[in-house]
Amino acid sequence: MSEEVWAVIKYKPKEGCEQEFIKALGKLDMSNVMLNRYIKAYNGEIIQIVQSRNIDEVLEGQVAGLEWLDSVSHLLDYYGESRTDAISGIVIDDA
Repeated sequence: MSEEVWAVIKYKPKEGCEQEFIKALGKLDMSNVMLNRYIKAYNGEIIQIVQSRNIDEVLEGQVAGLEWLDSVSHLLDYYGESRTDAISGIVIDDA
């Protein structure tokens, strides 16, 4: 597949854990993607924006990403039963 994929992932660090979580973001290897940026929202959430060349690139980093997420779970408040609030999809070229 060659369809470009974008993902937006929100994290909610626990009170007092924000700096430790931000430091841990530096240990997440995102070298296989086109673009990876982090934004600190005014409500305290950390938002990750990822641009991947295709779904294969997304899948390539999935295991390492989940292992990293397991290592920082203790720093996060959950969204219900989920550690993140995420959405992803392919680019609409005709829009």
